[in-house]
Amino acid sequence: MKIFGFEFNFGNVKNSLETETDFVPIKKFTEKQKQIMAYNGQQLRSAWENSLFDGGKFAGGFGVTQNQTIDYPTLRMRSTQLFNENLYAKGLIRRLITNEINTGLSPDAIPDEEFLGMSEDDAYNWSEKTENLFSLWWKNPSVCDWYQSRTFGELQRSARTEALISGDVLVVLRQSNDTKLPMVQLVSGAKIKTPWNQVKLKKGHEIKHGVEFDKNSRVVAYWIEQDDYEFTRLVANSAKTGRRISWLVYGTEKRIDHIRGMPLLSIVLQSLKEIDRYRDSAQRKATINAMLAMFIRKNKDKMGSLPMQGAAVRNDQFEVADSDGTTRNFNVANQIPGVVFDELQDGEEPIGFNSAGTDIDFQKFEETIIQAVAWANEVPPEIMRLSFSNNYSASQAAINEFKIYLNKIWHKFGDEFCQPIYNDWVYSQVLLDNIEANGFIEAWNTPNKFETLGAWLACDWFGSIKPSTDMLKTAKGSQLLVANAWSTNAREARNITGTKFTKNIKKLKRENELLVDALAPIKEFDAQIEIQKSQKMNDVFEQTQVEGENNARFGGGTHGRLDANRIN
Repeated sequence: MKIFGFEFNFGNVKNSLETETDFVPIKKFTEKQKQIMAYNGQQLRSAWENSLFDGGKFAGGFGVTQNQTIDYPTLRMRSTQLFNENLYAKGLIRRLITNEINTGLSPDAIPDEEFLGMSEDDAYNWSEKTENLFSLWWKNPSVCDWYQSRTFGELQRSARTEALISGDVLVVLRQSNDTKLPMVQLVSGAKIKTPWNQVKLKKGHEIKHGVEFDKNSRVVAYWIEQDDYEFTRLVANSAKTGRRISWLVYGTEKRIDHIRGMPLLSIVLQSLKEIDRYRDSAQRKATINAMLAMFIRKNKDKMGSLPMQGAAVRNDQFEVADSDGTTRNFNVANQIPGVVFDELQDGEEPIGFNSAGTDIDFQKFEETIIQAVAWANEVPPEIMRLSFSNNYSASQAAINEFKIYLNKIWHKFGDEFCQPIYNDWVYSQVLLDNIEANGFIEAWNTPNKFETLGAWLACDWFGSIKPSTDMLKTAKGSQLLVANAWSTNAREARNITGTKFTKNIKKLKRENELLVDALAPIKEFDAQIEIQKSQKMNDVFEQTQVEGENNARFGGGTHGRLDANRIN
């Protein structure tokens, strides 16, 4: 057989693994051929065989390969159950919500002034006005929440919590008849279901897990189960205006072919359930062992002295059924702490019950499981357990790792939840002439003008910044970055304090003006004191100068001063 112009003899090659002695030697190659084949003088081929790689290192090593179908309803119910009754699950979710959302992600409007042909001052003024108007809408539940009970920050917390527990949450934008601004409505992902009965769909449309797709596999509507078990169809986008009406926000990363989101706790459901059982059993064991204080052991067949009953403050008796069906009385005595028995019967011996009821290995086992759960959810164990016992460098490294995670979540949640709401809010404000944005309305439904729309709607979302454990070091490092143009004041203000540099400058200017006005009376008083001191010093100087002149004219001593006084 010829391969690449070379003659090979594979007559003795089998499908099974053979030793190289079974192979027929290959003819000698020229130096050029050796370079081409990269054998470097090797004269024999190594053995080979046909094989199938399936991830296992040996037959059956991986175990049974499962073709899994995700049971979304069961995962949601189990995740909800675990969040309600499992302290580890509740602690994990609440820790994430507090760090990710806190009081809510705030917008930083950054319109592209170069593309829009705006000056930097105009872009800054537009951003300030837009952010201030959005903040007023944000803080008023009666205008931002469809149920008029929560601010936009609280809506963010609710949406993120529901998405983590149930896997996803449906966001619906309603239009207020009073303000003509959008109002946010949240619908639990558990209510998004495929209708039980037959529904009429357009040709090529299909419903999967409550989500309706068109023939191009694009989401066009959601089916919501009402309290009366009837279903309502809610479109994803308005056919007239193109405005977004409803969409799903997911708690975790969703694979391409997955339709619904999986709860965050899906991968650790059983682990958290069993560690909670372990904790309860260890606690119950300690409680029971603490209740059984001691008993009297009798080594001789003599009448008992009943010391426990004699020293008891209360005696009880219960009837207990044995396994053979007979019954016997079980005496219980409540003792006063510190009771001392004397005059025990010969053969009676008080025996303390083994009270080592706590599991000494439970803490290590619990810590190991919690670390694995934290690692699976990209959270440093120190932050999840709120236990900061390491040194500064280790704690700072954990915080830096968590900041990377938070930046990813802010970007993801801001794009999925906050940005669509912000877009619709800006659209409404432009229609109401509260915000001026040239070309915005024309570009809204014109696909080839997406640059104009994107330039006006450009916005970053930031959450609460974790304070530095050593602010002095952080401030010096930040100052060095700005001084060498490796960063900007705006970036450092956002990263260190979570504030906006331009707003800080405005506030500082006003504070300095107020400080100057407040210190003006004190400065005037100090100036008067300085004037009086100066006048007093001048008087002393003049007096000293006169005395010096007199001394020079009449001489020093008593007679000289008397002569000077006579002349004066």
